[in-house]
Amino acid sequence: MKVLITGGYGFIGSHVTERFYKEGYEIYIIDNLSTGDKDHVKIKHKFYELDVIDSKCQEVFSNVKFDVVIHLAAHIDAVASVEKPSFDATANILGLINMLELSSKYDVKKFILASSAAVYGSNEEIPLIEDTSLNPISPYGVSKLTGENYCKLWKNTYGLETVCLRFSNVYGPRQSVKGEGGVVAVFMNNLFLEKELCIYGTGEQTRDFIYVEDVVDAIYKSCDYSYSDVINVSVDTQYSLINLIDAIKNVHGDTDFRHEQLRKGDILHSRLSNKRAKKELNWTPLYTLNKGIFKTYKWYEEYFKEKNLAKDKNHYNKEHENLEKDEKKKRTYSKDSCHILKIY
Repeated sequence: MKVLITGGYGFIGSHVTERFYKEGYEIYIIDNLSTGDKDHVKIKHKFYELDVIDSKCQEVFSNVKFDVVIHLAAHIDAVASVEKPSFDATANILGLINMLELSSKYDVKKFILASSAAVYGSNEEIPLIEDTSLNPISPYGVSKLTGENYCKLWKNTYGLETVCLRFSNVYGPRQSVKGEGGVVAVFMNNLFLEKELCIYGTGEQTRDFIYVEDVVDAIYKSCDYSYSDVINVSVDTQYSLINLIDAIKNVHGDTDFRHEQLRKGDILHSRLSNKRAKKELNWTPLYTLNKGIFKTYKWYEEYFKEKNLAKDKNHYNKEHENLEKDEKKKRTYSKDSCHILKIY
């Protein structure tokens, strides 16, 4: 069995490659290396340095008859999607269409799209089920919803079996602070750079944090799912940011943090129902927040030790240098029409 993973050198993609390799798949990766890191993938694989919109992707599909395509490559920054919506649409919609066209043309058996909770927008219904009304409030959310509609269209028109997985707040080893890195990645970076952690608001706002290996397990089990559908992938639990700080303290010890004013547009509570995933995929999340944070912390600890970043702050790369600038930009940026800000 052959699997193509777009964005395979990224945070989630690199974990997907490891799982499918262990399950006996031949691994192929398309990645433009805009955010991915080759060092993330150590297993045997074939790599094509291409953008998913590139016409050269057809040669890859024609030469390798893929059984499964897992489409993870995407532009994932909701704030930047407001500033450059055309760039977001090019990466997230046109790139997807290219992958769908090639998958149907070359008889791919299963196409799996990484979607997002961003399709729900600001919705007070908790937990959010797949049939909830959708009202994305950013071009990023719109592009993900459009992607789901294209997958449905390809199933109905061309018979391509597609599954769209709406991830909640994914965290874990290898997550970058770039784009929608998420509060866990930001906190971990700041811890090892000996910076104070920042909570916007009281810290009582909640998120449905899910460890990356649980997400990967859902992706793998989707390969055997016999229907085309949209499925939430979540823990179906509301964790407050204070809960997150406590989990970090359990492994790190005392942790300094400060409160700042809640940012306009931030969603106060988020939780996705995972009943459909449990029933249809025979899947259940295995990682508690404490267990997931422990594994994540240990990875960052080793990462900073190897890079010698914690002891010599003058040598950390631009990713960390620009973090505070990015966060300041996100604190001050808002649009009355959509109020787009990072969803932790």
